[in-house]
Amino acid sequence: MRIRPGLLFGGIFFLLLGGIPLLVRAGVLDDNVLADAWRLWPLLLVALGVSVILGRTSAGLLGTALAAVVLGIAAGGVLASGTNFIGNVGGCGSDTATDQQLQDAGTFTSAATASFELDCGAVDLSTKQGSDWSVQARYKGAAPSLERSDTSIALKSPDGFGIRRQDWTVSVPTDQTRNVRIDANASTVSARLGGAQLTDFHLSVNAGDARIDGSEGTLGRVDVSANAARVRLRLGSDTTGSLSANAGSMELCTPPGAALRFQLAEQLTFAHNLDDQGLVKSGDVWTREGATGAPTIDLSISGNAATFTLDPVGGC
Repeated sequence: MRIRPGLLFGGIFFLLLGGIPLLVRAGVLDDNVLADAWRLWPLLLVALGVSVILGRTSAGLLGTALAAVVLGIAAGGVLASGTNFIGNVGGCGSDTATDQQLQDAGTFTSAATASFELDCGAVDLSTKQGSDWSVQARYKGAAPSLERSDTSIALKSPDGFGIRRQDWTVSVPTDQTRNVRIDANASTVSARLGGAQLTDFHLSVNAGDARIDGSEGTLGRVDVSANAARVRLRLGSDTTGSLSANAGSMELCTPPGAALRFQLAEQLTFAHNLDDQGLVKSGDVWTREGATGAPTIDLSISGNAATFTLDPVGGC
């Protein structure tokens, strides 16, 4: 029987890519051990060298298989642990110092929008009572751009190649902020939204990590996506919207007694724990009745080569 190297590589890689997060969820593997799995990348070069030397011989399949194992373990470990692989390899790690600073502050006069586009670094967002906002951006290289008005702020990483690390600390007011949008690439996001009264909350994370705490605020509608990233989201109010993960992981913490309705797009490479949490399936909809007066959370959820965990042990 002739084994095609491409199919061998793909089969082993996708088996490990999906299997490792499942084993972590089942408690067989420790995600902390896998957090540095990406550091195995030099072995990938060794495997490719073996494959080139042995060429088209049957022994050459050994190099192909080894390359698939190394890449599959590294990628699966990144998915399971939420490690910022691209951030670390691309110079966006926490060891990259910033040496310049931008500061600004202002006041919203009516319902306002706050938006953030970060390409390398970290954004720390919090809320405070009143109508005043503030921004402190530490950066290296080109400065971020800040557009401001009486009803909006927009902070954005500089355009072009060679983007260096930026660390943003932002505070927005609970009285006026209604819409928040965060688009982060190779970055870490932390948002504490206590007292917020948001109509819409949008989050897109690519090759990064995000922790969003909306348990003490209102997030009317959420639109969250994770691509090669990990997102942890806490809700505390009536919420609708969508969650999606591609080659990533998503964790959702809900209030005690909340009524849940999740429309789930089932995929072979998408793992979840809704059955373990007592939700009842009817077609593609999973539901759980709530306690009297408890919030209702109604979400559309999808994923590819990803995991979704509802109310994980230890919280979000």
